[in-house]
Amino acid sequence: MDTSRLFVQLLDYAKTQQNVKYTLLASTVFAGVEAFHCLPEEASLIWSGKWNLGKILYLASRYLAFVELIGPAPLFILSPDLSVGACQRIFAAGAALSVIEVTVSEAILFLRVYALGGTDRKLGAFLLALYLGIHGAVYACLYKFLNSIVYMPSPFPNLVSCLPVRANNHMLSVVFILLLVSELVILAITFWLCFTKHKSTNSPLVATFSRDGLSYFVLLSAVSTGNIVCNLVAPVGYIYLLSIPQMVLHSTLSTRMVLHVRRIGSGVYDTKGEVALVSLGSDETEWSLQSMRFAAAPQGKSRSSGHNSSAAVTHTGFAV
Repeated sequence: MDTSRLFVQLLDYAKTQQNVKYTLLASTVFAGVEAFHCLPEEASLIWSGKWNLGKILYLASRYLAFVELIGPAPLFILSPDLSVGACQRIFAAGAALSVIEVTVSEAILFLRVYALGGTDRKLGAFLLALYLGIHGAVYACLYKFLNSIVYMPSPFPNLVSCLPVRANNHMLSVVFILLLVSELVILAITFWLCFTKHKSTNSPLVATFSRDGLSYFVLLSAVSTGNIVCNLVAPVGYIYLLSIPQMVLHSTLSTRMVLHVRRIGSGVYDTKGEVALVSLGSDETEWSLQSMRFAAAPQGKSRSSGHNSSAAVTHTGFAV
């Protein structure tokens, strides 16, 4: 390959990286505005609540994204003249943080489906096996992908820190394919539960679970598909274009879902928004609060909406 052609290719790659920088900036601004917009509700419904699995997952999902957005991502994209070793370490750290963020966010979404299914043990076992199997394979493929990347020093360090000359991007495609499969399976289960178990249920909580779950999984499936397309057919500079937006979208949607549930719960129970995830019969007045909870609901609390029925709480020590 002659020098002039190589020079043109390097300039094209540098231009694509400039667009990747814009994508990072847009994702960071979006995440910041979203967090600021939700801050009042988060303070009243999350920070003031008891520590449990739900609160831990929420805070991790919300703030791990910022660790990536203000740490490895800008350091890798914006820093001039990084060494080859530094490029490998920073990119690996950023990729791992992104996958951990997605893993935490999907844990919330999986638990939502478990609650929507009435905390059925067989459904719970299936969801747990699916979650561990899918995400275990995701980490294995990510490890193979990161080990396959080879960098070289950039001839234009002020434009591009370092150049990837070889990588097994098919392994990264498998990561996004696995996430897409997981999302499609969960989407199918959500449809099935909505049209069988909760078709005649008249409950704001179930309506929120169903509406949020369906719309969120459709959006996540769409961005996962976009990442697969980028990895397989996009120009080399755009292979990782949607990785950061997917992480931010997972964080935003999963935390929004928790806030929606707690906001509705704050109007139903006198628990500062800490509402047990519910399994409802067809009669809105008969609430059976199961053991899998986003937060603890008091024993025998009655609904504040004027109904005389009480909520029977089943305690098994597993709170979300």
